[in-house]
Amino acid sequence: MLRYKCDKILTETGIFDGYVYVQNEKIYAVTKEELPFRKEIDLRTFFLAPGFIDLHCHGGDGFEFIDATPEAFSRCCQIHYQHGTRILYPTFSASAFPILKKALTIFAAEKNRQQMILPGAHLEGPYLSPQMCGAQDAGAVRAPVRQEYTALVKQFGTLIKRWTYAPELDKSGAFIRFLTEHKIIASMGHSAATYAEVLPAFSAGCRLVTHLYSCTSTITRQNGFRKLGIIEAAFLLKDMLVEAIGDGCHLPPELLKMIVQIKGYDHVCLVSDAIRFAGIKNCSGLTSSGNIPYLIEDGVAKLTDRSAFAGSIATADVLLKQAVQAGIELNSAVNMLTAIPAKAMHLAEYGSITPGKRAVFTVFDKNFDTFSDLS
Repeated sequence: MLRYKCDKILTETGIFDGYVYVQNEKIYAVTKEELPFRKEIDLRTFFLAPGFIDLHCHGGDGFEFIDATPEAFSRCCQIHYQHGTRILYPTFSASAFPILKKALTIFAAEKNRQQMILPGAHLEGPYLSPQMCGAQDAGAVRAPVRQEYTALVKQFGTLIKRWTYAPELDKSGAFIRFLTEHKIIASMGHSAATYAEVLPAFSAGCRLVTHLYSCTSTITRQNGFRKLGIIEAAFLLKDMLVEAIGDGCHLPPELLKMIVQIKGYDHVCLVSDAIRFAGIKNCSGLTSSGNIPYLIEDGVAKLTDRSAFAGSIATADVLLKQAVQAGIELNSAVNMLTAIPAKAMHLAEYGSITPGKRAVFTVFDKNFDTFSDLS
């Protein structure tokens, strides 16, 4: 049996001083008790946390998953693993279906070859609002087409675990019902939906909002009357979980703290929404990803006219540091990177340091620097 000795073990309820025993790659015990062991790893100068989970990540180290090459998958996974992520959902932005099929085909081949745990893919589009496409390819977004999505799920159904869509484009509810029937997590985002358009999707099983405050609708006026949007719906609907891009740019510290204060940390998932420039040191200036030109400045990717952000260049260690600096208690911030994403994606074996769970850990120091090698 392997024993981790640590005085800062981050459990769901607090910081514990003691031992974590691991047997057959599962957590056997979290205790102060001395049990037989064959090897001990002393982590007393570090924090021992559950493996960080990123629900929404497009890429890093100069690559994106949508590039659909083995090297792209490998490099993206390696850079995020180095910065603390242990479980990741490769995210594919709005694209033509032949491109999505190629990316999913490569994913199927590469899924089990990475050190990173890759439970499945997150499709961010193409069924998104043209008004709210942000840095997505405006030429690729459209309303749901049944023949398309049924064919894609028939071919890659076990790989697709989550799908972001605009609920106002699914007026009949056929798409959300299809996702629910096939056990694919539905998430609303890049959407101009009103509260009235959110409710049918919520009732049909959509319980997650993609990057709250980024391309998510808010209060508008129609014939003088105020109509609530997705942001307000997320706050009003108790069981709705939300993503928060915690890079310190997409959400200023005060706004992140407000989201957590209103929703409770147990309904907020910190995500990177990282694009290909994540993890690259001294990254700045004009560049591009696919057909979209970007400007990298102030620690974030922007559209070239600076009208909006185009994606983050953050990694998981940055998300944790920014959350704590925003005034969120450390244990809550860690839960927003572990237990809450695990709940959102029904990952029963991950998300906390609890007996019976998989022994997947992230270790970091007081400066939030993470370490990949625990030997």
